[in-house]
Amino acid sequence: MTSNISTCFETLPNELVYAIFDYIDGLELYRAFYDLNTRINNILNCISNISFQPNSPTDANDPFVKRFARRVVHLKVYRPDYVDATRFSNVHSLEFYDFLSQQQLTQIRHEYFTHLVYLRMGYIEDSDIASIFFQMIFSNGFPSLYKCILDELTPPDSNHRWLSSPSIRSLIIDGFALPVYSFILTSCSNLTHLHWSRILCTDVDIEAVPIRHTHLKRLCIRTINIRNIETILSHVPNLNRLHIVSDWSRGNNCRPLDFKQLAHILVRCVPCLQHFDCETMERNPTDIDTIPEFHLCFRRIQTELVPDGRTRFFTIERSTL
Repeated sequence: MTSNISTCFETLPNELVYAIFDYIDGLELYRAFYDLNTRINNILNCISNISFQPNSPTDANDPFVKRFARRVVHLKVYRPDYVDATRFSNVHSLEFYDFLSQQQLTQIRHEYFTHLVYLRMGYIEDSDIASIFFQMIFSNGFPSLYKCILDELTPPDSNHRWLSSPSIRSLIIDGFALPVYSFILTSCSNLTHLHWSRILCTDVDIEAVPIRHTHLKRLCIRTINIRNIETILSHVPNLNRLHIVSDWSRGNNCRPLDFKQLAHILVRCVPCLQHFDCETMERNPTDIDTIPEFHLCFRRIQTELVPDGRTRFFTIERSTL
């Protein structure tokens, strides 16, 4: 037998309503449901984990925002010029996808964001204010910060040396110079995951700090310079996952990755390595068939010929059937 009983939204239990509201932007939530009835109003006023993504000045200045600003935990901003992020004092996750002015950058401080766990920043112009900002991140300026995504990272200067940020576990950084790597490891003693997209050149004499970092487990780097790889790996003996990607900007002139020499470096520097991934290309490679013999982690490496005549080296995940 089939039932003809229908259910309307207002009859759903509170737990299910809360679960549905978790997937809706805070402003859209209030615009759609506020003043529907007293029960829904009470639910809206009790939600403590609101997400908010203002898409226009009208959104940012909507009167409804005042009602829930202190309950926003996830703030995503694509145009920071019309949003005062400091209004959202309970934010745990803060994301900026566009350029921040110097004045806006000075507002990203612990006194405004005391609960910050996740921070994503777009392009930050190199300046004294940027230097102070990075010093704050890497000197425990946000004591609860767990994961941080940054664009280019400049080294600390003599007036703003980084101290320690033990809460940081994950860093995704587009680019920084090789000597800055040791400053990151020194500051983030509990770092377990580092994604480093570009190794920048620098004309500034930066003295690297010798460091043996035992907590880093996962590392992704975009370089096939064997000397740089050896320097990077020599600091992290307990690494168990490594991902190496070519610098595609080199195009057809991209130098080959010497897998035999890399295998010796892995054995010597990261004896705990269990998982290796790569994405690189070269012309006229030799000894393709012998690569899996160099290191156990190389057995997942596969090759294919691409239309421009180069050979692509890559890895794929094993089936988990």
